[in-house]
Amino acid sequence: MARFSALDPSARDLGETTLAWADQWFDPDVSLLWNPEGAFEESPEGRQWHLVPQSAWYALGLLMRGEGDDHERAIRIIDAVIATQYDAPGAVWDGTFARFLEWPDPPPDARIWVDYDPNWRQFVGTTFLLVIGHVDTELPVDLVERIDRSVDRAVAGEDPERVGPSYSNIALMKAWLEVEHGTRSSRDDLVASGETLAAAIVERFDRNGTFEEYNSPTYYGVDLYALRLWGTRSSSASLREWGARLESALWDDLAAFHHAGLGNLCGPWTRSYGMDMGRYVGAVGLWMWAALGREYTPLPSFEEPFEHGHDLLLGPAAALLGARIPDAAADRLVAFSGERLVERVVSSDPHRVATAWLEPGLMLGAESSDPGWSAWGQYHPATVHWRCPDGSIGWIRLRHRAPVSATVTERALAVVCRPHPRHGPQPTTIEIHAPGVSPGAIGEAMWTLPGLVAEVHTAARPSDVTEEGDLIVVRYDPADTDVTWRLEVVESALG
Repeated sequence: MARFSALDPSARDLGETTLAWADQWFDPDVSLLWNPEGAFEESPEGRQWHLVPQSAWYALGLLMRGEGDDHERAIRIIDAVIATQYDAPGAVWDGTFARFLEWPDPPPDARIWVDYDPNWRQFVGTTFLLVIGHVDTELPVDLVERIDRSVDRAVAGEDPERVGPSYSNIALMKAWLEVEHGTRSSRDDLVASGETLAAAIVERFDRNGTFEEYNSPTYYGVDLYALRLWGTRSSSASLREWGARLESALWDDLAAFHHAGLGNLCGPWTRSYGMDMGRYVGAVGLWMWAALGREYTPLPSFEEPFEHGHDLLLGPAAALLGARIPDAAADRLVAFSGERLVERVVSSDPHRVATAWLEPGLMLGAESSDPGWSAWGQYHPATVHWRCPDGSIGWIRLRHRAPVSATVTERALAVVCRPHPRHGPQPTTIEIHAPGVSPGAIGEAMWTLPGLVAEVHTAARPSDVTEEGDLIVVRYDPADTDVTWRLEVVESALG
């Protein structure tokens, strides 16, 4: 049986700390975890919903800690998670699990991501196989049989066409899940299906040396989870070799965009749930903790509420699997390695290029794409971060629900905002976060912010500048033609 006590000191600290934090959210009445305070934007209050895949991660951690009633509690949790699984042959949600315990069964016209989450199959399925194959091989026989049946239902219910190789975080888990479940159940067809998907993921990665869900503080954390499953817990020699190689390449690329002095991964981000990893959990930080130690990890303080806290519950799995970071990448992750301009081709079709400028106390990120991604909620194609005089992180981000093309050069960010090809002109919004900033800091051509002075060049004129919570929001009206906007940093706190 795997135990935290057998792990390296950093991984053990990660596992024990995150599991102890999770203990406060356990509800013995239903044997699942409550949602932590601040975890979800739609319901920031804690203890509103009971979590499903995150409870499975917690059960894994309990089995590894093995104190008091941990073992019995883990068994109850696993049964409670299985009880949320849908048995609905023919429905697109068959074999997945309820979004939350409180969610009603999906209606006939169920909406994906709202009424059900198909990806719970992969999150729960991989966790279950990790538990019975690599954490606790002495679970009750009848429970192991229930787990195997649950995984079989999850695998069988998945539409074979839903998860393509470009959907990297889910595709990586799906490939491992099919190979391992196929091996356990003597299903050569599943093993072949998983290896075929894995080969397609690797071929796509090798085109430009990265994943198309690019530079994501959250989903890189899931990618690393799956790649560690491939590299260290796979019965397939191909997955073991590919997993180790892709993990190493991912760390090298990630380290080029990481700013150790600012404790953040520089933009642009294809998918991100926040702007400052000191205020929300970006799951990639868990793997840095496992390999490098807490002091080098971009994560918030656990002493007060923070955003996206449910991702912290992946900690026990990250502790178990660990991380293997190349030496040169590790050096960049623990200390700022000097100013640099970074350019990375993300995709050839469509053509996407990420650029970033990093210097002490300042970083800018951008993505230029053809024809351009729409800047939906998680997409951040233009970002600025800097160190404020009080030591906190200031930031600027662009929001535009239509194609955006942006590039970075030394201390400068240039953006082109286009009309939506189907929905026409869209407003452009710039959000600014810095302590003590006020609308008066936003001049027509000069922004004077705490720790940052920047010239702004654009033919557009703001329709309004407002204070909204801890943000200053600058809005530009929709335009029938491209709107160009350029920010040049004149002065920052450290230079």
